[in-house]
Amino acid sequence: MNLKIISKTENEAVIEFVGEGHTILNLLRTELLKDKRVLMATYDTKFPVMDNPVFRLATNGADPIIALKEATSRIIDQCDEFSNKYAEAVK
Repeated sequence: MNLKIISKTENEAVIEFVGEGHTILNLLRTELLKDKRVLMATYDTKFPVMDNPVFRLATNGADPIIALKEATSRIIDQCDEFSNKYAEAVK
């Protein structure tokens, strides 16, 4: 996955997700919105087949890139937990 930071301030970041679609971005948006430091997390794509989605993240004082990294870590932990439980269930 390639990311391009289009702009970043203390409280906001605009990031282009190269070659990604709704699946990962919707999951990321949902996880970010659980964070009390996050004021806004949204994305758009003008032409889904031809354009890279642009993600917008605003916080109430937290570094938006750190919030993004922490949300990503939580998603990875959830995937690991699911994988472990699934493996146990199908033994």
